Amino acid sequence: MEGSPRPRLLAPAGLVVYLALAALVFASSWTHPFSRLIGQGMDPPLMAWFLGWSAFAITHHLDPLLSTVANVPDGMNLMWNTAYPLPAALLAPITLTLGSAFAYNLMCTLAVALSAWTAFLVIGRYVRHWPAAAVGGLLYGFSPAMMAQSLGHPFLTLGFVAPLVLLVFDDLLIRRRYPPVLMGAALGLLGAAQLLISEEQLAAIALISLLGMLLLAMANRHAMPATLTRLLPAFAVAIGVFGVLVAVPALFQFFGPQRPTGLFQQPNEYVSDLLNFVVPTPVQQIAPGWLAGVRQNFHGNVSEWGAYLGLPLLGLLVWWAIRDWSSPLVRFASVLGLTLALLSMGFTLHVAGVRTLIPVGLLALPFVALRRSFPAAYLLAAVALTSLGVIVLPMLNNLLPSRLMTLGFLFAAILLAGYVDATLSLASHRIIKLGVAGVAMLFLIPVLPFPSEEVTTPVFFTTASVQTVPASSTALVLPFPHGGDSTAMLWQAQSGMRFRMPGSYGIVAGGADRADPPWSATLRTAVALEDGMPVTVTPELLAALRADLMRWGVTTVLIGPMPHRDQATALYQTVLGRAPERIAGVELWRLDQGPTEASSDLGFRSSP
Repeated sequence: MEGSPRPRLLAPAGLVVYLALAALVFASSWTHPFSRLIGQGMDPPLMAWFLGWSAFAITHHLDPLLSTVANVPDGMNLMWNTAYPLPAALLAPITLTLGSAFAYNLMCTLAVALSAWTAFLVIGRYVRHWPAAAVGGLLYGFSPAMMAQSLGHPFLTLGFVAPLVLLVFDDLLIRRRYPPVLMGAALGLLGAAQLLISEEQLAAIALISLLGMLLLAMANRHAMPATLTRLLPAFAVAIGVFGVLVAVPALFQFFGPQRPTGLFQQPNEYVSDLLNFVVPTPVQQIAPGWLAGVRQNFHGNVSEWGAYLGLPLLGLLVWWAIRDWSSPLVRFASVLGLTLALLSMGFTLHVAGVRTLIPVGLLALPFVALRRSFPAAYLLAAVALTSLGVIVLPMLNNLLPSRLMTLGFLFAAILLAGYVDATLSLASHRIIKLGVAGVAMLFLIPVLPFPSEEVTTPVFFTTASVQTVPASSTALVLPFPHGGDSTAMLWQAQSGMRFRMPGSYGIVAGGADRADPPWSATLRTAVALEDGMPVTVTPELLAALRADLMRWGVTTVLIGPMPHRDQATALYQTVLGRAPERIAGVELWRLDQGPTEASSDLGFRSSP
């Protein structure tokens, strides 16, 4: 279906509207953009730190892919982390002038707005009425999956590449308006951009593209020879462009320092629960309390509970798919959307948080009864083979199934836009049918105010007080950075990366856990202190903590706001043999030289 001509100002007007809606959703942070971060938990501070590091590296002529200011002395290979180097580089001027917290909030806001906008532009190719495309863009960019990931994963909500990839394949395989070489170059460029935003999402888009091509091939076997004559040169160019653009970061990732090994996520844990499709989560405004007991049992965490469609929208989409099944676009979007929904459920079915032994692929079996009109063989093969690939193939085996729903909503958006478009063409009952779509969308409204985290950075790190710490020296900062706490990393970013520090929240070689730094006495003790566990001070513990300080070359110890701060201060007073200075909201010990094994040998600079 060809879209009708659009007014020239429609595209920029759409972007402005989506930006305004995103700012409204995140208004709880935009009222205090320098002191509140969009989202919750420890991911937002880490995401802000990535922005701060990138800006610092660019201005100091350092490699932005290898951070030398965290996980001292080894550093962090950021290609193995969710560091989104491309957006971070583009936002560097904002980060340098307005700070990493502001830049993070801006990125989160732009992410959903740009995702909605590109979906609006692409869906506009398939509908006659632009309001239908606008509704589709709204569903994709502000879907429950995108809102859940907005709690701290902007590398996933930057979802503008997927609609553009769909656009390229549409022209390459269906419309055939442009030369295959040009479309291949566009595909390679988009792939490179996505790799520098999120490798995981690139793997998901590649998977979906493969599934989509397989679906089209099965439906149009007679056209395969002509299709291959376009696909092969396009893919050759795409691989060439992609390879040239990503050669350096890819080589650095797989042959550079700090290369981790093994799986980074627990298999079959971060999946869509069967009930998540109809049970709202805390990121929806309409989320009855009596359902809390159900959703609290879902596996993973709230940022991965993104499958919610709601009964009204789910029913509407199923009805419209049956009603307009003769449309190739409806068949394509329905089958691919269903495939992604099944794949997002992992290997075995989860129901109300109960991990069953039932393979998810069995849910595709009922469609065999519809095989005369439905590609049941494709659905079974796609689910079975993809599940196998996720188990054995590199990159895919670290893909979290639940996150496929961020892309699954693109196909739901196409279906909804088709329904609205057809309704707008009706002569009667138009208002009633549009009202049905409106009610269905009403259940997906994000919770307001959207969750946000207050930044409680001691003024020490944001004022001239931080100059007490020698530039580029190593400081031990508590709370100690690890997989459960990135607070100190945000403080470091807000100090302008004044100092280096041991510890990190990220994937590093030899990490104690998937997002922890390597084991040390300092890490064990810091985690115990944060959790309120008793810490028995023994000569062996003191010796181990002093050895850590010496090994890392620490010249400053800082303790800021943290759980059980008094205990931490008392411990390090014993370790260092002296009471701290109290400056601008932190406890501080200054060492003249790296610590030796005995506290009596520690050198301190006198207080001014």
